[in-house]
Amino acid sequence: MLNKEKILNALNNKSLVKIISGIQNYDKQKILTVAMAAELGGATALDICDEPKMIQDIRAAVSLPIFISSIEPEKLIYAQKLGADALELGNFESFYKQGKLFTPNEILELTKKVIAQLEKNVLLSVTVPATLELANQIKLANELVNLGVDIIQTEGFVSDTPASDRTDSTFVDILKAASTLANTFEIKRAIPKANIITASGITLTTLPLAKALGASGIGIGTFINSLTSQVEMTERVKELVDYMDNGCKFATKDILKEKVLSPHI
Repeated sequence: MLNKEKILNALNNKSLVKIISGIQNYDKQKILTVAMAAELGGATALDICDEPKMIQDIRAAVSLPIFISSIEPEKLIYAQKLGADALELGNFESFYKQGKLFTPNEILELTKKVIAQLEKNVLLSVTVPATLELANQIKLANELVNLGVDIIQTEGFVSDTPASDRTDSTFVDILKAASTLANTFEIKRAIPKANIITASGITLTTLPLAKALGASGIGIGTFINSLTSQVEMTERVKELVDYMDNGCKFATKDILKEKVLSPHI
């Protein structure tokens, strides 16, 4: 089965787990560690940066489908020749701290440039910025789907935590993911045919919520990257995959397990 078909099948089954190493992460050893954990843990796909040599090295190291993330159409187009299975215009979160915002018109123009040279066996995913008003997110997502974009990825942003003595991880997890979960629900409700990957703040706690609110897949970054060893990363990927494959059926006693609610960033 072609990697394109593997991704589409996972989306159709609402079981896609994409492990994100980071659009601005160029640390080869860190990326390789995340990549191996993703493959050994049974993830559907891996999402890495647009650096050509990095793409070649990771492509040679793992067989699972690879998304290449970038905000530069030329680099995405070139990535196809290096073994990319899907192109991700985004993820945008890491650019916000640098003062870079993305307008709907800018994203549409970038998307059109990629589509003009998109190869047959390569999928295209585009992130809808969480910085946009919801109505504008929905409008942009609809325009992207009409252009032929295969996947819409949602993201979120974390507002300042309100004054509270609540530090329990369930509360913190849901608070961090609230924005992307809300965006997923509203976009899916407005565009039922859209394949949505929910990213930003997704953990074992919030994964079931993402799926229940309309996600066909999840994008996981910090929840994996914050760990220090490949063994830990692999075990966590296995847990995520198990949750997705089993329809997020977990009992109250599972929620109370320390491994589900362990502290993390």
